[in-house]
Amino acid sequence: MRLDLVFRRVGVCLCLGLSACEGSASLPTSNRGEGETLPAHLLTASEYNATVQDLLGVTSRPADYFPAVSASEFDANVGVLASLSQVQSEAVFNGARDVVDKAFESPALTARLVTCTPTSDTDDECPKSLVKTLGRRAFRRSLDAEEVDAYMAAYHKARQSLEMDHVDAVAHVLRVMLSSPSFFLRIERPGQGKSAFEAAALASRLSYLLWGSMPDDELLDIAESGKLDDEAELIAMTDKMLEDPRAQRFVSQFLGQWLGTVRLSSHNVDTSRFPQWTPAVAKGVEAQANDFLAGFVTGTTPWREVFQAPHPANSAIQPLLAADPTSLQRRGFLTLPAYLTLSSHSDRTSPTARAKGVITSLFCTDMTPPPGVITELPPQDGSTPKTVRERLEVHRRNPSCAGCHNTLDPLGLSLENFDAVGRYRTQDQGQPIDASGVYQGTPFADASALMPLLAEDSRLGECAPRKLYSFAMRRSLMPEDEPRVARFASTWKAGTLRELIHQVVVSPAFRGHAEEAP
Repeated sequence: MRLDLVFRRVGVCLCLGLSACEGSASLPTSNRGEGETLPAHLLTASEYNATVQDLLGVTSRPADYFPAVSASEFDANVGVLASLSQVQSEAVFNGARDVVDKAFESPALTARLVTCTPTSDTDDECPKSLVKTLGRRAFRRSLDAEEVDAYMAAYHKARQSLEMDHVDAVAHVLRVMLSSPSFFLRIERPGQGKSAFEAAALASRLSYLLWGSMPDDELLDIAESGKLDDEAELIAMTDKMLEDPRAQRFVSQFLGQWLGTVRLSSHNVDTSRFPQWTPAVAKGVEAQANDFLAGFVTGTTPWREVFQAPHPANSAIQPLLAADPTSLQRRGFLTLPAYLTLSSHSDRTSPTARAKGVITSLFCTDMTPPPGVITELPPQDGSTPKTVRERLEVHRRNPSCAGCHNTLDPLGLSLENFDAVGRYRTQDQGQPIDASGVYQGTPFADASALMPLLAEDSRLGECAPRKLYSFAMRRSLMPEDEPRVARFASTWKAGTLRELIHQVVVSPAFRGHAEEAP
């Protein structure tokens, strides 16, 4: 009998039956005077993919095909369960079926998941140990006795009514587990004592912050033992996790979302104008950006150096660096080909977008134009094409545009020596490029002279704590968060991101503890 048909007929009923009791707890979502639980949300696509890969050992990415869910900032998928569509429900169900089937096609992965064999048809010790072990990993917590009984009933039904052997019955139970809200939702159950949630939830908070995935057995063991209640132990575990290869997901999922490098794979480049932009170069550009950003997390480079830190070497991007003069030393995030490309149109540079990326992303300053303001540059007219600087000057004569452009244009035009894929150039439309400007009253000759001025801007050290705290708590900031992020900024002083992570993970809000009044 086909296992997918059996699962569709029997497994869904069991899943829905379990869901009724699992999702019924009313969890607090406010931190006013109490420890704070995270609002329940669906695993994001990247979280779902990483979780099934770590749980089952597969390389599949089923969530790439899930329906897109809207999100604001880092509060991804919050509250989606209340309006989970039929299409989304089916996608979760099909993802569970397909990824488990994929795992059990491999003898090696099967052996990794099914680690014992019953000694007889009446031996419950082996299947129960598997239910507890696999359920604990899948749900990121130990199963309740009722849950163990329910999944054991599913196992026995698979063996007896569906005539499955032991391995197929375990696969069936895994499918049901992965179709449960306890797997595809992050739900924090109420805790006891001073914490708002149970101990295992802190392990999940930490693992989804740093690894973008489920906690491993070691982390769950330490959390459930209570050792993470000690700040020194929590920081030591954080450092250990940052040294793990899985911490690269923090770079791509936090820094990549914040600074936009995750969009490189979908960014459109006009290769008829820029033939140097090949798939190999594009991959190299993304890899270099991730290596650069990782240095602030796992290395000793302080965040205040983000505008001036040296670039990691990457031979794949050499076609984009071939025109660099010997006197040019590319330094800092803004001269990475990744940033220069992302902040350009497919066929030309965009000084406004380049400047806005700094002001809004790195400085957390809103630059939303007023309603009705035209943001596009005026079209080329006349027989002589105008440079981007000349077209911006025309644009800035509009009083409704001048306010923002007087702030943005000097910064963006300083990068005009780099084209839409980050190659160095000296001319635009046959005219010499003028990269000079004035930043907050101080004149500069070019981008290299501007970067030290940007590094001294106090907003640089105030923005990162806001972004990291929002990412860690999986929600947009609220007014009551302002004192917290201000304290982070004042004590962190734009040091390494590792130091900022330490502050966030030991904060009462992240640990679910009530905060003392200031």
